Amino acid sequence: MKQLVLVFFVVAVALLGVGALFWVLRSKATRAAAVAHRSAQVRPGSESEPKSGDSVTYAPPEFEWSGNSNGTLPLKVLTYKQYECLEDARYGFKILARKPTEIDAPLPEKTRGHGLKTVASLSKHGFLSILPEGAYVITDHGLNALATCNIRY
Repeated sequence: MKQLVLVFFVVAVALLGVGALFWVLRSKATRAAAVAHRSAQVRPGSESEPKSGDSVTYAPPEFEWSGNSNGTLPLKVLTYKQYECLEDARYGFKILARKPTEIDAPLPEKTRGHGLKTVASLSKHGFLSILPEGAYVITDHGLNALATCNIRY
């Protein structure tokens, strides 16, 4: 009787092992297929992709930090809203300072609206500079902040 229980136990462990091996191989194959599917998708800027003022998927080289440092940054930690604002500016969007009730209002093409306090703080620290038409663009100091500051969520 003990031998029968031992054989049953060994067979059960073997079946669990085979099942686990099958599960691992299947998950690897699924992951590889997903990666292949993502790489086969349309690349940004291709002819078949619809053109829209809000669909920018990469930062152009002119919006990368130059690597030159002019001393220490005034902030060591960016709030998530400040980070979002700088990221939008980094991707080439002009930033408009908006009241909380106006943030979701329609905006001109290639512009994004962010809160008055957020934009004022980033401008005060030199991360954004104002254009003559009243919109803000990112400075090299702002690109440095994106590359080096921590983000508080």
